[in-house]
Amino acid sequence: MNALDFSRLPVTNEADVVVCGGGTAGVFAAIACAHQGKDTLLIEQFGSLGGTATNGLVTPLMTVHIPGNPQCSYLYNQLQEKLLALGAGNKGGTAFDPLLLRYALEQMCVEAGVRLLYHTFIPEVIKEGDDVTAAVIANKAGLSLVKGKIFIDATGDGDIAVRAGAEYNKGNPETGKNQPMSLRYIIDGIDMIALGEFFSAEAQRTGVNGAASVWNNGVEMYAHCCRGNAVTLTKLFEEAIEAGDLIVEDHIYWQAFGMPGRYGSIAFNCPEFFENIDGTNPEDLSISQVKGKEAIVRQLAFYKKYMKGFEKAYIAEIAPMVGVRESREIICDHVLTAENILGKQKFEDVIAQSNYPIDIHGKQLTNRYLIEPADDGKPWYEIPFRSLIVKGIDNLLVVGRCIGAEFIAEASVRIQPTARSTGEAAGIGAALAIEAGKSIRAISGADIRAIMIEKGAKFA
Repeated sequence: MNALDFSRLPVTNEADVVVCGGGTAGVFAAIACAHQGKDTLLIEQFGSLGGTATNGLVTPLMTVHIPGNPQCSYLYNQLQEKLLALGAGNKGGTAFDPLLLRYALEQMCVEAGVRLLYHTFIPEVIKEGDDVTAAVIANKAGLSLVKGKIFIDATGDGDIAVRAGAEYNKGNPETGKNQPMSLRYIIDGIDMIALGEFFSAEAQRTGVNGAASVWNNGVEMYAHCCRGNAVTLTKLFEEAIEAGDLIVEDHIYWQAFGMPGRYGSIAFNCPEFFENIDGTNPEDLSISQVKGKEAIVRQLAFYKKYMKGFEKAYIAEIAPMVGVRESREIICDHVLTAENILGKQKFEDVIAQSNYPIDIHGKQLTNRYLIEPADDGKPWYEIPFRSLIVKGIDNLLVVGRCIGAEFIAEASVRIQPTARSTGEAAGIGAALAIEAGKSIRAISGADIRAIMIEKGAKFA
C-alpha cells in the first residue's frame, strides 16, 4: 500500500491534540495539554509510559547544572509528590524507581483525562498542504487513521516529522556516526553492606579512593569505572579483562546507581555500544538487544566472581527499549547551535533553561562543562519555543532529544529534565493555539512560560 492509499483507511480516533510517543517528553506534553482543557490522545508503542526513563531504565535524572537545579516544569513538582508518596523517589528529585515511575506517570495521565492508546505504532502520516491531518496507526486492530488539529512528535527520533517531510540532521557532522547506544539493566539480591565494605577494601588495596561508594546504611550507592580514568575499581576491571572474564568494551563505560525504595538493587548504565548505533535502524536496535544481553550475563558473572555482595544477586530486568542518545535532529524554526549553548544564549520565547555539559559519548568521552559565566552574569543557555516548531509544517511540534538542535547542542539538551520542559511547553502551546484558532507560530513562548510559572515551574 502506498502513501496515497492510506487516506482510504477508516478513522478510529480523533482528538484536539495527538501526542505521538509516551516517553519522557510526550507524557508531559499530553498531561499539560489536557490540563488546559483540550481533548488529548497519547499514542505509545509499549504498554507503559516514560520512555527512556522507564522502558529504557535510565535512572537517575541528571541536573541542569544551574544553582538550585530549577526545573522548568510544573509537572515535575506533581510527579515528585507522587514518587515520594510511593517511596520511589528521593527528596532531591533526581533518583527514582523506573518501575513505579511507569505507574505514577500513567496515573497522572488518567487523572488529567488523557486518552491512552498503547501497543500502537505510527508508520505514516497524512498531509494536506502544510498541515498534518492524520496519523496512520498500526496495532492489533490493523491499520487506521487518527485525526487531530495539532500533532506533537515525541517519538525521540522525529519519526512523525520525517514522515511529514521535515528536514533533519543526523550524527556527528565530522564522522557521520551517532552517539553510542546502551542497553541498561537492574540487578537485585545484592548485599549492599558487604558491597560497601568491598569498595573500601579495594580502595585500600589499590591506593585509589574514588567513584565507588555505598552509604546511608546501604540504601544509597554510586560507582563508575570508565577506561582511562584511575578510580577504585580500575585495577579490578583490568584484572578481569586480562583473565578473559570481561572484554575491553565492558570497561569503556560502566556506571551503577542505587534506586530509592529498592534496597539491594542496582541500575547499571551499560553495556554501551560503539558500532551499529543508528537508533532509526531496526537491525542496529536488534543487534544491541542481542549483544547487550550477552554483555549483561557476562557482567553479572564478573560481579559474582570478583565482588563481595553479589553472591545471591540476579538479573531483575533488562530494558525492553535500547537507550538511544542521539539520532535525528529535526530542523525547526530555530536550530540551537554550539554557539548558542556555549555562549549562554538567551531568548524572549524561552521555555527551558540548562547549563548541562556537552556530553558526547564514545570510546573517547567529550564532557565539557559550561561553567564560564556569561557576559550577563547568568551562566546558562535557553531553549526557545521556536526550536519546537517544525520548519515548513503549520501544526506539528517536536519535543525531547530531537528538537531543533545541531549535534553538539543536542549533546547537552538531550537530558530528561530538558525533555520534560519541552514537552510541557508544547502541550500548553498546542492548547493555546487551538483556543485562539491560530497557527502554533502565532503563539507566544512568553505566554507559555507564564502559564508554566503560574502553575509552579521554576526558571533561573
